[in-house]
Amino acid sequence: MAGLNSDIKTASKSSILKRRPGSYVIVGMIFLLIPIINLINPIFAHSTMTLLNRVVIFSIAALGFNILLGYSGQVSLGHGAFMGLGAYISAYLTMRLELPFLLALFLAGVIPMILGIGLGLVALRLERLYLAIATLGLGVTIQHVFLEWTEFTNGHAGLRRIPIPSILGFSFRQREYYLIMSTIILVCLAIFAYNFIHSKTGRALVAMRDSEHASQAMGISLFRYKLIAFSLSTFYVGIAGSLYAHLFRYIEPGTWGAELSLDLLAMVVIGGIASIGGSIVGAAFIQVLPRVMQNVPLLRGISNINFILTGIALILVIIYFPQGIIRQFVKLWNKLTYKKSVSK
Repeated sequence: MAGLNSDIKTASKSSILKRRPGSYVIVGMIFLLIPIINLINPIFAHSTMTLLNRVVIFSIAALGFNILLGYSGQVSLGHGAFMGLGAYISAYLTMRLELPFLLALFLAGVIPMILGIGLGLVALRLERLYLAIATLGLGVTIQHVFLEWTEFTNGHAGLRRIPIPSILGFSFRQREYYLIMSTIILVCLAIFAYNFIHSKTGRALVAMRDSEHASQAMGISLFRYKLIAFSLSTFYVGIAGSLYAHLFRYIEPGTWGAELSLDLLAMVVIGGIASIGGSIVGAAFIQVLPRVMQNVPLLRGISNINFILTGIALILVIIYFPQGIIRQFVKLWNKLTYKKSVSK
């Protein structure tokens, strides 16, 4: 755990967040060209558009997890269950209560955040490794609630035929339209995260992460800011859960276990701790890698190949790229731009 904290401190020194938030808008607009072009002239298959939607959705979840891990230095192994809670809440509100999608989406983030505050009042009094163990227990408990509370989750059978999102009468049935909507949500949440991290609260989180004793000496309430980071991260994963539920229109309890929480941890560490861009790159890496490896004949017969590859990638990144792979892209870009400027 001490090694992880040192990696976090190192990563923060060259954080991609030093760039202006307008860069996220530009990247988002470029990414939006993919579904727009595909609507005009279909190039990508339906499965490819689904994969891109998964990348965006898990980028939102990883971004929330990075606020907790990268900027407050806290590790949670129960965030997969909070993502599932957001999925079930959104599905229930639109299916049973027939609430509008946007309201259900908002509540899918707010309700897990409120629950996260309640659970955080107990769990966040623990230190680092004990906090990880406690949140793992919370996640397992919530997953068992999904299994037993059949009136809300339909138990093992799961919820089917979740309504297709509709805003002002416009239906997001096609994967291309859904990708546009989810990308816009991701960009808005990325900008909010940027402003949050650069606010007084965000600076207090960074100070607390770097040295709890020094931050306490400056009058920073450790418990208060840990609770803020924990609750905000659950809001993000709840939003991601809602988008996941309405994309696939089917959810079941087995999806929201400890494996998902470990995947979120891997996304943040592989992409880049304390980096908004790293969260997105890490989510893309974890989602795309199994798809690419499925085409390798030697690996087709191996079950759970995605977990094996994720573990191997996580070990390699920690050893050779402790700041995350996005920093390697940044270093390469800086070298290229420096050579261009020198040549001129």
